[in-house]
Formats: sequence, structure tokens, C-alpha cells
Amino acid sequence: MEADPQGCPEFRAATFLYREDGPGAPPEAVILSANALVDHRNPAATEFTPLSGSAATRAGLWALTLRMPQDWEASYRITSSPAGLPVPWRTAADRRTVRIAANAGGRDSRNPHVGAAMDGTPTSVLRLPGAPAAPWLAAPTPGHTGPVPRLQELWVPDTLAGRMRKVWLYAPPATGGSVQGLPLVLLHDGQVWARYQNLQATLDSAIRCGALPPVCVALIDSADVETRSRELSGPVGTVDFLGRDVLPVLRGRLPVSPRAEDTVVSGASYGGLAALWQVARYPDLIGKALAQSPSLWRYDLAAYLMPVKDRVRIRMQAGRYESTVHEPAAHLAQVLGEAGADVGFRSITGGHDWAWWSPWLIRGLAEVLEDGN
Repeated sequence: MEADPQGCPEFRAATFLYREDGPGAPPEAVILSANALVDHRNPAATEFTPLSGSAATRAGLWALTLRMPQDWEASYRITSSPAGLPVPWRTAADRRTVRIAANAGGRDSRNPHVGAAMDGTPTSVLRLPGAPAAPWLAAPTPGHTGPVPRLQELWVPDTLAGRMRKVWLYAPPATGGSVQGLPLVLLHDGQVWARYQNLQATLDSAIRCGALPPVCVALIDSADVETRSRELSGPVGTVDFLGRDVLPVLRGRLPVSPRAEDTVVSGASYGGLAALWQVARYPDLIGKALAQSPSLWRYDLAAYLMPVKDRVRIRMQAGRYESTVHEPAAHLAQVLGEAGADVGFRSITGGHDWAWWSPWLIRGLAEVLEDGN
């Protein structure tokens, strides 16, 4: 499988091996579900092939080699279909069903690099040699339950929704003396970042080594899937909760700057979309946005961001294998940039994926906070 390099001239051969360890007949088929690479029109492109030769046959080895840009970052699962039964990703009729069937397997037990999906289930992670080094990136903690180390839990009343919502608070490692006026980052899908992505350990490390300036971070819990879809995917709901209810509380109890230009909102997918809505609707309170894979297929935000283009700083990131996200984000950045906005767009060799959202969050925050303006 050859991917479009899109400015990445070097490729690597990424070879995956699979062996069925349990008893019984060999599987009917095996597929690699690497984020956004399964093509529902041709799932065979990411299916493994049994290796021939007496030793390989006896070992039950299967292999798949992909020719990929050398900076590819992805999470993946390997799914096998039992012998003698219909292969579900071959018989499915639509894109979503094909991808769900292909993604039904587990992590690669022979790959020590483990990631976490949004629901906390473990995945395997691959980063080819051209991916930027991230020595400060902490290992994810899939399936974590209970209290989260280094974070303070805070319950804030959502005055419009009429219920309490959880926010986790992060303060940087102690540097000695009294620290005031720090930048404040508001981060959507806080439960994923806190419980499963181990963001607090990554922040500690990134700040200590100078990859990120000292910041305070508020991680906003997006609750369950239904609540997230309803409240995080549009211009109201969580956007109003942050502007109306959360910010006054945070600025009263954290050593942060009250200035909009020192306040950043960020998130991925629906969270990235909400980040853009936030600066469009509350530019007097929040002046910077880092939107990762924003779900711009839902809205055309150009008309809403144009009136505030001279008051906010926007950075967007999107994976080149998530076309319904990548193309609208690139287009929005171009439109705003041509109008004179402080906007930037970065194309990442990946999909709609926590595997790259985690390291690129730190890089993106460092960029959007650069010079403090």
C-alpha cells in the first residue's frame, strides 16, 4: 500500500507479523486496523498474507508490509477472523461497519509500545524513525480508574445545564518562590487526557526540560458519549460552560493571568471544533486556540472567525489520512490567513488518532504560547 507523501519524500517499509498463539485451525483472515488506513472499498489492502515455507507454515506466521512516509505515527489493532466463518470486514456493506469489524481485535502483544483509545482500551503504537522525537512523552495508562495522580478534582456548577461538571486541575512542578500570571490552558475531553493519556506526567516532563513553558491546565470532563456529542460538537453547551462558569472559578483559585492572550483552549475532534467556537464567541476571555483534528465537516466556521481574526491566535493540526478533517482545516487556515489572521496549519502523517494528538499537543501549545502574545 503506497501512501501520498504530501511533502514527505522518504518512505519506509513497515512490516507487521502475526501469529495465532491459541489452539485450533488457523484464522480465515487477519487484518491490520491502523488508524484511518482501512479502506472500506478495498479492505484486502491491509490484510495479512500467510507466510510460505515449512518453518513459517508450522509457526502459523502471517505478514503485512506497508510502504509509508517515514514520519508516520499511528495506533493500531490486529483482528483475526475464525476459520470457516464469514470474514466480517469483507461482508460488511458500509464504511463504518467495515472499520468497526476490522477494529474489533486487540493490541499487538509483541509490540511493547502501548497506547490508549478514547474509551481507555489499549492499542499498539507505531512511530517510524522520521517522526519527531518526544523524549518528554509519558507512557499512556489505558484502563486507569480511580484518582488521577498530580491532579486536583474540582466540581463546577453548569448553570445552564443545571448540573455539576468535573474539571481536573494541573499546576506545574514547583519552581521555588511565588509564581503568578501563568498561562492557562483549557483542554476538552479531560477524562481521556487525565486517565488514559497520562498528560500530567507528560506536562511535568515537558516543562522540566523546557519543551513547554510553565502552564496551568484545566482538563474538562466531557462525560459520556451522548453528552459529549450533544454539548461538545457545537457553538453552545460546553463552549458556554467554559466562558460563563469555568473561567471565573479558575482565575480565582489558580496563579494564572487574567488576560485573554494568555488563555488557550484546545481539544481534538469535537474538542478541536469546540476550541474554534470558543475563540469565535468569547474572544474577550480566551484569545488562543489549538484545534487538533477539528470536526469542521459539521460547520463552516470562516464566517464566525472572520470578525475576530485580528484578536485571536489560531493553530490547527490534522492528520493527512483523515480527509474529511484535513481538507476543511487546511482550507479554513488558508481563508483566514489570506484575510490577515494569525493562523497556522500543520499536516501530520497520521489519522484521527491519540497516537499523534498526545505529542503534538505539547508542540502545538509551545507554538501557540510563543512570545506570550
